[in-house]
Amino acid sequence: MNSVFLPTGDVYVFDVDGVLVDASERLKAALRSVGLEGYERPEDIEPGLRQAFWKVFLSPELLELDKPRETGIKLLLDRLGKGVVLILTGRPYRLFKSTVAQLKSMGVPMERTILVMRPNSERRRDVDFKASVLARIQKLVEIHDDDLKVLEAARRLHPQARLFLHFDDTYKEI
Repeated sequence: MNSVFLPTGDVYVFDVDGVLVDASERLKAALRSVGLEGYERPEDIEPGLRQAFWKVFLSPELLELDKPRETGIKLLLDRLGKGVVLILTGRPYRLFKSTVAQLKSMGVPMERTILVMRPNSERRRDVDFKASVLARIQKLVEIHDDDLKVLEAARRLHPQARLFLHFDDTYKEI
């Protein structure tokens, strides 16, 4: 993590899954693949079954099921002219090339963004991983995420930042 460059100017942070990408079909396919069709959210899965789910859900093969979230992508494109756009995802680094290709195919100019991904060995909760990155940003202007816990952590770290909770293909400022 120490080798990751984090910007010092105005920073706009965007999550991938749930903000730039609709991963709902990948979620359904992963749940079906491991025999967990009755579940809707990964956090509801019993701990003993979660590892099998995440292995399938985070496989490069299933990324093709994802669709762009037009609203999130439009917001990201708008913020490119205002400061540094940092894409912060809980996806493991082993998906770096697949994620870059996926976002490029959806119209995200990856050469103009910074992509920070979870180290492959990282096992903390998404909120804890993201908070550790957000704590190192000096001037966080906005954060766009679909997890209220991540936004609450961002509020504690950067009380002046604007927080946007994304759901479906829309969002609200909190």
